[in-house]
Amino acid sequence: MDVSSNPTTSQANETENQYPEVRIRQNPHIHHHVHDGVQTEHRPPPNWRTSIKMDEKLTICRIYYIAGFFLLPFFWLVNFVWHYNDAYLAEPFEEQPQFKRYVLRSGIGFIFWSVLLIGWVFYFQTQRNYYNWDYLTFNFPTGSA
Repeated sequence: MDVSSNPTTSQANETENQYPEVRIRQNPHIHHHVHDGVQTEHRPPPNWRTSIKMDEKLTICRIYYIAGFFLLPFFWLVNFVWHYNDAYLAEPFEEQPQFKRYVLRSGIGFIFWSVLLIGWVFYFQTQRNYYNWDYLTFNFPTGSA
């Protein structure tokens, strides 16, 4: 008789209790509270950005737009991506024309700086030997193109 194919109840209980029960919380932002024997869930709003007032969003948009002028065009990219929905896809609201102006100018500014930077990098890399610009680099390539 094969004992391993027909376990006793004590063997079956040992294999069931071998691993502790693991509870996985799917959303770390959901908090379960038990009050008076009743379990309740407290969930955050579906989109946290909807809880910010439009005038506060406009202030953030304006700050990012101004920050882009200090040779930080990445702020313009963030401003464009973050506020595009509010400026062009949301229901009309009072501050929307100002949003559109800042978002459009941020997008144009980012594209302008990107083209300028990529153009300079291309020009520098292709012409550095001709103008002897190797002293401007941190690495000193050997040989010539």
